[in-house]
Amino acid sequence: MQTTGTDLRAEDARRPSLIDRWTAAIPPRWRDVLAFVLVIGLVQVAFWGIYASPLWPKPSQEQPDRIPFVETRLAELPKPTVLAAEQAEYAPVELPHTACCDPTYLALKLGFDLSAIPEEGLGLAAYQQVDNFIIVLNGSVVFQRGEMSYPGQAFHGQQPVVDRLPSGLLKVGRNELLFITVRQGMPYTDLVPPVVAPWPQVSRWAEVRLWRFIDYRLLSGWTTFLIGLFAVMIAIRSQDRRFMIWLAALCAGWTAFAAYGLVLDPPFGGVMRLWLFFAVNGLTATALAGMIDAWTGRAWRGLQPALIIAYVAFTSFAAIWMNFRPMPEGYDLPALVWSIFSVVLGALVVVRLIWHFATTREPRRLEAALLTVCAVCLVLDALGEHFGLNAGGYLVDSAPVLLLALAAAFVQRNFTLFRSAVGLNTLLGEKLAAREAELTVAHARERDLVRRQAHDDERRRIMRDMHDGLGSQLMSMLLAARRGASRSEDVAEGLQSVIDEMRLMIDSMDSVGESLASALTTFQARVRPRIEAAGFSLEWVTDVHGALPDYPPRAVLQVFRVLQEAVNNALRHSGGDHIRISVMAGGDGPVILSVDDNGSGIPSDAGVGRGLSNMKLRTASIGGELTVEPSGAGTNLTLALPRHIEGAAA
Repeated sequence: MQTTGTDLRAEDARRPSLIDRWTAAIPPRWRDVLAFVLVIGLVQVAFWGIYASPLWPKPSQEQPDRIPFVETRLAELPKPTVLAAEQAEYAPVELPHTACCDPTYLALKLGFDLSAIPEEGLGLAAYQQVDNFIIVLNGSVVFQRGEMSYPGQAFHGQQPVVDRLPSGLLKVGRNELLFITVRQGMPYTDLVPPVVAPWPQVSRWAEVRLWRFIDYRLLSGWTTFLIGLFAVMIAIRSQDRRFMIWLAALCAGWTAFAAYGLVLDPPFGGVMRLWLFFAVNGLTATALAGMIDAWTGRAWRGLQPALIIAYVAFTSFAAIWMNFRPMPEGYDLPALVWSIFSVVLGALVVVRLIWHFATTREPRRLEAALLTVCAVCLVLDALGEHFGLNAGGYLVDSAPVLLLALAAAFVQRNFTLFRSAVGLNTLLGEKLAAREAELTVAHARERDLVRRQAHDDERRRIMRDMHDGLGSQLMSMLLAARRGASRSEDVAEGLQSVIDEMRLMIDSMDSVGESLASALTTFQARVRPRIEAAGFSLEWVTDVHGALPDYPPRAVLQVFRVLQEAVNNALRHSGGDHIRISVMAGGDGPVILSVDDNGSGIPSDAGVGRGLSNMKLRTASIGGELTVEPSGAGTNLTLALPRHIEGAAA
């Protein structure tokens, strides 16, 4: 018994997995749910185990030998310049320090003492929760990027700064480190003490931190951008575009989130950037929930439109609220709504997947479980600010998981095909050979059937011709003889008619060949002696450009009979002494066969006899056209044949 490729895939689908065997005693519906929950647990343990293990790049836990700050002072500035910072009045402050709530410029002075100047200088690792800052060491600027004046400030303060404090700017004794900051949009300014230590220690300590904030975020952004671009191209040609559109939207949100931390000099201010934070993160949460609903193939009615409406409502509320309410209220409420919105959608993703596995036989467990990692990271980012978690980091870290989920889906759906490619090719080759053998047998059977049908048609034609031709002629002569009314010349004419009819029947029973050209050659060879024996001359004219068409044998036989009948009529009824037969063909036009005589022509009161009727029927059966008309002193019979005649029509 042969096995098809479909059977192989069906057998593979029926083969129980390890989890299915573990849960065989549980009812099917609950078994599917439990199996999916187990896969989720395994995937979550694997992801967070790798994330928390040495396999995932981690910042060095070896703390550098930090130089302590002996004084910390803070001042509010009218404008973000070094001169304004030198003229400001400072007050002592303890770090970390949070300032609120209006847009502000601040100057933070940090004093530290050195007993000796390191040859390699000192390293500085600084990250302040501000839009942008200038770093000044002992009156010299060591870091400055982008615009500092709001509302057009840059946002280089959103990335950590690791820089070297050159030994030429340091001095023995008291050194002064100055941070000039700007904050507008986000109401809170968070100032923390920077790390100042020997440069080699700071460089090693901050290496992974810089990689994660910059290089890894760039890699994640490009990964999701390429996946989203691929999804858009597929959606254009796909019949069910919803899944690919949601996937493209999810990748757009992910890419925008990565770009949010990399594009630090946008053409808008802090309030707009703050709104973009909510819009981008809300888009990621909304698209993830919509993609999961479309992924199941059994979308909940109204869920996807509701997600779009909820997202538009949330982003509109955030834009209006932040622009018309004072800070920090203008920020705090949208931030709380965003956290709730993200947590609800993250939980919805997990619930939607569990419900799908509880109501549908679904083999794509690994793919779905990997997507739950993204949902968990989304929830953790939303709760990060409230519970002191790594806010804004988990979602970026999980971006490659989406690529892994898609790769797993592709491998899972096509593994059987890859594994069975050789077997399927062999099977298809065997089926093709068997089909060719069947077609050969069917063709031979059809050929035999056509041959038998042709023989039966020929037998009936002969019987009809004998009855209508020979039978009627002999019966007329017999009746005339019995009445004593037959004359010798009438008997001779009747016998000649019988002989002519018999010759016509014998000629039509012989093979006429397989092509029109061979049939015409045979016809000319057979008809010339007969015409000349009757006292007529024959003129055969051929004007053919290229090859004559290949008609089916039965169509050629019909042409042969029509020409026989035409010549027979000219010999018996024309009263002339010359017959002209012409064959004309060229290009894509019809094939024209004509028979002309120089006899007395067709009487005006002549009707359509049995012979002419038979010729018209034969011509019509092969799609041709027959015309009979006077030609000079005689008669012209023209047979027009199409270039192509189907075998069934003949």
